[in-house]
Amino acid sequence: MNKTILVPVDFKQPSADAASYGCKMAQKMGAGLLLLYVIDTPGILAQFFSSGDHLVKVTDEAKEKLIELAKSMNSKFPEIKTSTRIARGKPYEKILETCRNEDTRMIILGENHQCGDPEDELGTTVYHVTLKSRVPVLTLKGDTTRMKDKIVVPLDLTKETREKLSAALFYGKEYGAKIHLVSALVGGIAKKESRIYKKMNDARETLEMNGVECEMKLFDRSKTPPFKRVLEYAEKVDAGMILLMTHQEGYTYDNYIGAFAHHILNLSNISVLSITSVKNNLDFAPFFKSLVDPMGVLMRGEK
Repeated sequence: MNKTILVPVDFKQPSADAASYGCKMAQKMGAGLLLLYVIDTPGILAQFFSSGDHLVKVTDEAKEKLIELAKSMNSKFPEIKTSTRIARGKPYEKILETCRNEDTRMIILGENHQCGDPEDELGTTVYHVTLKSRVPVLTLKGDTTRMKDKIVVPLDLTKETREKLSAALFYGKEYGAKIHLVSALVGGIAKKESRIYKKMNDARETLEMNGVECEMKLFDRSKTPPFKRVLEYAEKVDAGMILLMTHQEGYTYDNYIGAFAHHILNLSNISVLSITSVKNNLDFAPFFKSLVDPMGVLMRGEK
């Protein structure tokens, strides 16, 4: 199991809140906390013409602030090993690089790392980190104390559904949360005759058999974009978090999955936990040994 939770910070309140939440997650996972500050240096020419003294001053100031933040975390969570790191370059590149080089289990972003307008080009830190990270990325928004109550899990017919359900089951049991499965029909077939209805129903039964309270909602086909359905549903059930399975091929805005993830991340008023692939970052094998899965929802390969 990976042993570090990475929290990129910019010394504003949301990233300080992310650091505090990171400590709480570290307690639960038996992990350490790594606070990362990236000095944004946009290119070679900018670095060439910038004053060396200025760069040294910025770096020294960042070190002081990081040490102060680390001391604050240590005073609140003395049992958590907190380390600091400063990097120079594009923030998302350095975050991903640090994640690869360290024994990272999760990245936690404060809400100030949000995207801009959902119709803008996708060059933001949160988008790149979320869709390219091989470990879960938790983007904190709203009241984080409600995250453990209700988790909304959008489902589709892609092969990653099994991994998403595995994560939903894991976090549902860990948090004691109620899982809300949601999807929308894309064709004209009746609900109960659709493949997605059967998949959702099997998933609901499997979650309930394993002691996780679950509810499912399948919307009729409509002109309303799926991401709006998910966000409206999350608000209706007063959810505390959305569990989003992202796809590594979904980097471009024209790609449906990429656009869906982008809008959810940008427009959600609650925290979003994004997972690229369960098998890449969490070893669920010991966890699965105690599970009830008579319909093979979690163990079978997707067709």
